[in-house]
Amino acid sequence: MRRVFPRANLSRAWAVLAIGLAVLLTGVYTGGDSLADQLTRHLSTVVVFVAGITVGELFRLRMPSGREAAPLTSASALAIAFVGRIEGEPTFEVTAGFVVLVVAAGLVLAAGVRGVRGRAIGLDQVAVRLVGVAAAAWLAREFAPRGNTLWGLEVDQEISAWLVAIGMVAVAGIGIGIELVLSSAVRSERQRTPWLAALRDEFGEVAPLTFAVVASGPMVALMAPALGLFSLPVALFPLAITYVAVARYAQNRVTYRQTIATLSHLTEHGGYTPAGHAERVADLSVRIGRVLGIADGELRELEYAALLHDLGQISLVEPIPDGATVLAAPADQRDIAAEGARIIRHAEGLDTVADYVEAQTTPYRQVRELGEEVPMASRIIKVANAFDDLTGGRDDPAEVQAANERIHLGLGYQYDPEVVEALAVATSDTTAGRVEEREPAPR
Repeated sequence: MRRVFPRANLSRAWAVLAIGLAVLLTGVYTGGDSLADQLTRHLSTVVVFVAGITVGELFRLRMPSGREAAPLTSASALAIAFVGRIEGEPTFEVTAGFVVLVVAAGLVLAAGVRGVRGRAIGLDQVAVRLVGVAAAAWLAREFAPRGNTLWGLEVDQEISAWLVAIGMVAVAGIGIGIELVLSSAVRSERQRTPWLAALRDEFGEVAPLTFAVVASGPMVALMAPALGLFSLPVALFPLAITYVAVARYAQNRVTYRQTIATLSHLTEHGGYTPAGHAERVADLSVRIGRVLGIADGELRELEYAALLHDLGQISLVEPIPDGATVLAAPADQRDIAAEGARIIRHAEGLDTVADYVEAQTTPYRQVRELGEEVPMASRIIKVANAFDDLTGGRDDPAEVQAANERIHLGLGYQYDPEVVEALAVATSDTTAGRVEEREPAPR
């Protein structure tokens, strides 16, 4: 059973929701007066783009790290922020507020459909997307530093199309950048990871999709004078192909992780470790790694190593009581880790994971006193494994506190102080919250 820690206070998420609500209300104020007239005039255009935004939200892409992206939604929303002349349709001359309302309609419709299916979309995600598109729409349609807006230059046939295209790409990049910055802020708060680390991972993992979205939105607007409303599906087709490729990559990662998790269960089925021990250690290791700001790529290898950290126990003639290697002799711990690493190295592409497993028993004093190179992932696994061995996988506040105190006794000698501090952060809500509940109310 995986240990689940309560979430931290999500003040940033509430702030993002407040900003999103303010953007929506501003859209109503600036675009609400002419809403009925504009809908009548541009009904076909609005329906097509709302459909594109809705479909994009319904087919969100789950990345290997767990974050979700909706590239088709972002591209459709940016496209309506830029679109001007449309073959067969009236010129889309509307305010940025009207664009916000159209995008909001698509997002709300998608949220309702997903809610009916039992797959709710977080309101903070909706707000983040709305704020990013609103910024792009305002820069394109309202911002006029020399008396001309970017949208005005677009519909002016005397202006070179390539200059307009560069401006659109720049504005689209700003809009997507705002979206990623706000998303990383909420994500860092939820996972207790440094904001800059979350921002690095946000830009890093979705970089291919981000570049495709930044190009696809302006492409729709530039194709619309020739292709009309067909420009949206035509321009989004290459992005859809990229979406499928990334989805397959993410699914392959999920399958690979499941294979490693299955291998980690060998020690449980053989009676060497308690049920769920490997999963709990992996879960806690990833949480600690996030607190320390470790990059997603290294976090993935850390998770694999944590899942397989006890694999060497299958070579034991007599199992260790409760599989608690933290209570075993140091020499036995080294032998188990070395045997586990030897087995893992037979698998292709897991050499780094094997190195992490083999170094997990090295005392921190050898890093401090002898300058020995021990990967941070190995130090994390050492602490996470000790914590789960000492608590037995239970969330009882007294046992959690006792385990933390026991680990603190080895601070600087057995365990890296930085990792132990991150462990305290990862378990703080469970300990503090439940202890307070058990304390008698003041009289």
